[in-house]
Amino acid sequence: MYICVCNAITERQVRACVDAGAASLDDLQFELGVASCCGRCASTACEYLPGGRASSVCEIRDVTMPAKPAAVMAEQGQAANSSLLPTAAAAA
Repeated sequence: MYICVCNAITERQVRACVDAGAASLDDLQFELGVASCCGRCASTACEYLPGGRASSVCEIRDVTMPAKPAAVMAEQGQAANSSLLPTAAAAA
């Protein structure tokens, strides 16, 4: 399917550009020329960007830092491998 008729840019080309790292309409315009003529395809092209309804790119998260560090969990009375840590008052 054509996304940009003016520049003959296909859905496959837009998806490949997004998969290669394009994250904004400016990136797509620079790499492919999308929405650089009449601009009617801009909203459709944006649907393929990360977070768009036609996006094939998943949200990228940093996995080097746990979502809830152990120190924070200990402060909240939780252990990483169980639901709750026993409190000092309950143990005595």
